[in-house]
Amino acid sequence: MAVPAELLAEPETPSRAVDGFEAFFRDNFARVYGLLYRVTGNAEDAEDLSQELFLQLARRDPPVWQTPVAAGWLWKAATHTALNALRGNRRRAAREERAHNQDLPVRLVAEQDEDPAGSAIRKEQQEAVRRALRTIKPQEAMLLLARHSGLSYAEVADALGLNPASVGTLLSRAEQRFKKAYQHQETHHEHH
Repeated sequence: MAVPAELLAEPETPSRAVDGFEAFFRDNFARVYGLLYRVTGNAEDAEDLSQELFLQLARRDPPVWQTPVAAGWLWKAATHTALNALRGNRRRAAREERAHNQDLPVRLVAEQDEDPAGSAIRKEQQEAVRRALRTIKPQEAMLLLARHSGLSYAEVADALGLNPASVGTLLSRAEQRFKKAYQHQETHHEHH
């Protein structure tokens, strides 16, 4: 994906700085987009949120994206954005879930999936994961999102401001709470 024009529109930005930001954007966009897509489940929302994060980064003065902390800042901002997306307006989520359930047969036919039942099950599981993440502590949700987005323990610690030695323990606790929340909401969801 190319850097959006508005990120490069600053006339006073030296060419070399623009090239540097463009390289930073190319190196990091896919990871940020991937996290936000997994959380939102919507390509347009993930792209909009990703671009907004990079726009915020590009506008920072001094240019933080030129510093060693840029990737950490970006990842922390991305995880906070992901959490905000998860914890968004509950009425909107309920409305979207109703709409999702109403047009499920139409989407299944239009998806061109070899296994429509498998596709529906995957989508239901993704929604169940999102619901469970909304119910656990924000730091635990960020920890799980960061780790399961491919970050190492050291990168997770850096991005979330944690002691690297404690990441394993915190991750284990977060996984236990997530599993309990997932099972609870699945049981609750089946009875409704």
